[in-house]
Amino acid sequence: MKKRVINIGLIGLGRIGRMHAENIYKSLPMLNLKCIADPAPDMNFIKSIGEVDYFKNANNLISDKSIDAIIISSPTPTHVELIKQCAQNKKHVFCEKPISFSENEIEEIIKIINNEKIHVQVGLNRRFDDNFLLAKEKVGAAMIGDIHTIHITNHDSSMPKLKFLKSSGGMLFDLCIHDFDMLHFLTGERIKEIYVNGAVFIEPKLKDIDDIDNAIITLELENGILCLIDSSRQTHYGYDQRIELFGSKGVLLVKNKTESLYYLSNQNNTQRSKIKDSFIERYKKSFVTELEYFYKCISSNKKPEVGPENILSAIRAAGAGKKSLMTNSPQRVKNE
Repeated sequence: MKKRVINIGLIGLGRIGRMHAENIYKSLPMLNLKCIADPAPDMNFIKSIGEVDYFKNANNLISDKSIDAIIISSPTPTHVELIKQCAQNKKHVFCEKPISFSENEIEEIIKIINNEKIHVQVGLNRRFDDNFLLAKEKVGAAMIGDIHTIHITNHDSSMPKLKFLKSSGGMLFDLCIHDFDMLHFLTGERIKEIYVNGAVFIEPKLKDIDDIDNAIITLELENGILCLIDSSRQTHYGYDQRIELFGSKGVLLVKNKTESLYYLSNQNNTQRSKIKDSFIERYKKSFVTELEYFYKCISSNKKPEVGPENILSAIRAAGAGKKSLMTNSPQRVKNE
């Protein structure tokens, strides 16, 4: 049976918006990217992805009755109002994380989407990565026994532009939000307590906006598992993404992806392939898979399992982490 084609609108044509547009054009024939909204649309790019309409104002896109669902990849401060407008127009929404930096606003969105009977999926793409899905499966099957400790390394390859950092919500709400979510995804447990020790080593201007570029974060989950996240905004050597889960029966590792399997060692030197350079390369498949899942949820009228409730949990951890950083003390995380 031929799949029903769903008309999609895209708001925001920055780096991740362009990636979603290209993925739809190249890999997702069941999604028809009908139009794009961006204050300064890149016409050369738009022309390269087929026949796509464009607007400078997102309202024109949201009110288009031929569009079934909308992808929101504009800056985070715009997300809440855009989701509200989509709900009023009965549009399903795929929204990049974290929807909002405010617990109250996310809780409001949850109520709205329940009342309006629309689906909202949040872009927590790492939940769709094959390696993390396999790790979750092995943890669930108790292949390493009872988990004692978890260590996550999350190092970006290069420092984002200061303009982005000013609206990102800070390192804990932007870069580390995925890590807080992965702890829950892999274990099923919420974060009980968090302590953040952070500093500015790379970009001095971050001090002016009360942000950091390096952090060591220690956490305890509700069942007692001890966790460590070491995070940095810049490595120079690539996008460093690793997870180690140590349990009573063994250890489970998810290592970096490299550009190839190339490895050479002789009497003079040893050479091997570099790790991937960016999140778009490292999680290339998962970004496609998450939109495939979004399509399935709309087609089957099924509530996405990766929704506002998940990001709310991570936002609460980030908020407690920010307070910990400010007070130099451990903080309990609100869980309801």
